Amino acid sequence: MEEKLSGNEFEDIFFSEKDLENVEILKEISVKINRQNSNLNEVKKLMVSQAKSVGADTIINFQYGQRSNKWYEHFLVKWDQETWFGTGKAIKYNS
Repeated sequence: MEEKLSGNEFEDIFFSEKDLENVEILKEISVKINRQNSNLNEVKKLMVSQAKSVGADTIINFQYGQRSNKWYEHFLVKWDQETWFGTGKAIKYNS
């Protein structure tokens, strides 16, 4: 019996913060955006692209947010002091 997931859909991929056991993980997804004026939708777009590339329809254990860049990273090419990130596991939930 499939477990009910809560979450939302974005560009035909379902995102859930819940983790599931005994499912085949098609890909571990991790993205970062260092551009100024980025947002959560841009993070999700990058994640959707990776999920679709392996035939997934769902991303579980979805985590996202912003992190401050380290002081030494400002000497590198960083456009903003904050970095958006997103992680999750791409799976085929609906057969």
